[in-house]
Amino acid sequence: MTKISTREEIIRKGAELIHAQGFNATGLQQILQVAGIPQGSFYFYFKSKEDFGLEVIDYFDAMISGILTHYLSDKKIPPIQRMEKLFEFFETSFQENGNALGCPIGNLSLELAGTNERLRVHLKDVIEVLIAQIESCLEEGKRDGAIPSALKTYDTARLIFYGFEGAILHMKVTKNTEPFRAFRGCLTGYFENIKAREKK
Repeated sequence: MTKISTREEIIRKGAELIHAQGFNATGLQQILQVAGIPQGSFYFYFKSKEDFGLEVIDYFDAMISGILTHYLSDKKIPPIQRMEKLFEFFETSFQENGNALGCPIGNLSLELAGTNERLRVHLKDVIEVLIAQIESCLEEGKRDGAIPSALKTYDTARLIFYGFEGAILHMKVTKNTEPFRAFRGCLTGYFENIKAREKK
């Protein structure tokens, strides 16, 4: 088993705290305490909390990108079914944490986009890569005929991601998965309607 470095442990524990309570509400000493690192040693590993924030964003990016890759690259099932499996996984995960945590990238976007330009730009870049993974799956669906050839995958991938994040936001407010289920239902209907129009 690969040994986790002290730096990686600070990022991992810090990311867990930030996901639960936000970036600004999470203090450096709290992170060090949870990570079991001596007080005052944070700046030995990171230049600033902002630099640490960039690392945390990368941590969340790797985690979410890994999930998307696992589901959306599964060649054993058609692309649309892959997407359904992906959202089924997310819905189960949300239920397990009481619909309270939401998407860490979405949370940080809401909190930091208007207050920290460096973190905002990094979040934007990360989101573009995640959307590109969805777009790639849609393109594959067009090639195998599961998705209409006229579908604009660039726009549709963004529609899916934006709808996903909006549904999660309202899920946190309502403390139930109904908003996310409504999103999934609308997405299914969207593809079915486009397919039906193409056949006419």
